[in-house]
Amino acid sequence: MIAPPLPFTFSPHLPPQVSRSRATECIGTLLGSGARMEVYPLVDEQMVIRVPRRTEQQLIDEHGSSGRKVMAAGHEVSSVTDKELHDLEAIESFIGAFVPDTTPLADLDLEGNFRYYSLQRRVRVTLDLRSNTERLEARHSRHSLERFIRDIRDMHKALGLLPDLAGKGNLVLDRYGLVKLVDINNFRRLTTNDELAACLPADLDDYVLGFRDIRRLLPRDFVDDLGLPIGDLTLARLQQLEIRALGRDPATVEQDPMYEPLYDQRRHVVLAMLRGDMA
Repeated sequence: MIAPPLPFTFSPHLPPQVSRSRATECIGTLLGSGARMEVYPLVDEQMVIRVPRRTEQQLIDEHGSSGRKVMAAGHEVSSVTDKELHDLEAIESFIGAFVPDTTPLADLDLEGNFRYYSLQRRVRVTLDLRSNTERLEARHSRHSLERFIRDIRDMHKALGLLPDLAGKGNLVLDRYGLVKLVDINNFRRLTTNDELAACLPADLDDYVLGFRDIRRLLPRDFVDDLGLPIGDLTLARLQQLEIRALGRDPATVEQDPMYEPLYDQRRHVVLAMLRGDMA
C-alpha cells in the first residue's frame, strides 16, 4: 500500500500575506518595505513579488469599491487598486522603458484574504537616487536620467500624473547604471496653486495652531490615500535630481515653470502643516 503524500506546509518564514499560488516559489527574505508594499524574491532570483500590506477588503472598507470584478474568483476590487492598474497601463507609453517588467496578479493570501499582487523583474540596485547628492559620474547614467525626466514631463503634460519619487528605493540606478522606477503603485495628479487656493480660507491661523484639521479642506488629489502630498514631494525630488544628479544650473532650474508650485507661499504653509520637512 502506497502511503498518501504528506500535506504541503509553507515555510514558517513566509508572511501570511504572500499569495498561495506563489508560496512555493517565494523566499521569506524581505527585500524592501514601504507604507503600501513589501517585496520578496522568488526562487529563480530573476523576479520578485510585490505584496500589498492591506487586503482588498480593507481598501474597500477605507476607500470604497470601483464595482469591478475579478472574473476568476468573483472578488471585488477596491477603487485604489483599480486606479493603480489603470495608471500602470496609462503610463506605459511614456515611461515604460524605465519600469521593470511587471505583471499584476490576483490571488488569495495564505490566510485566505484577497489581494492584488505584482510580479516584477528584479532590479539589482547600485544607487538609490533619493539619497544621491552628487552629480552622476557615468555619462550613460546622466543620459538615462535626462531621458527619464524628459519623459516624466511629457507624461505629466499629457496625463497630469507624476510617480512617487519620495520613498526610499523608489527611483534607482540598476547594475547597468540605468534609471529604473521600482515603485509603480502610486501615481498622483499634481494640484495646481489655483486649485489649492480655491479650497483655502483667507485666514489659516486656526489650522496652523491645530484647532482645525487642514486635511478636510484640501483638494482630493493633493494628498494620497495615506495622507502624503506625493505630488509636491515628487516635484521637489525632480528638481533636486536636475540640480544635484545632472549638475544643472540651480537658477535656471528654479525658473522652470514646471516647478512654480514649489514657490507658492500659502502652499508652503499647508505643506508645513502636513510635513515639517516641506516648510
